[in-house]
Amino acid sequence: LAAVGGVVRKQNGDWILGFNHYLGDCSVFEVELWGVMNGLILLKRRGFNKVLIHTDSLEVVNAFQDRQLANSSSILMRRIN
Repeated sequence: LAAVGGVVRKQNGDWILGFNHYLGDCSVFEVELWGVMNGLILLKRRGFNKVLIHTDSLEVVNAFQDRQLANSSSILMRRIN
């Protein structure tokens, strides 16, 4: 069973918002992707167009760097793209 959460901060480190919610049964990779996607959705709703993502998941970082998102069989990865 998994839950996801994140913190959104301004460039200077000031807190903008925090979020969390229960996901159920997911892989660690999926949980990390949900965290990225939820943060991006919240920021888009607030009018932010450019963001910098920090994550401690090397697997997620590699997926972004290798441009695996658009060609992935994972709906979650394609939605982030």
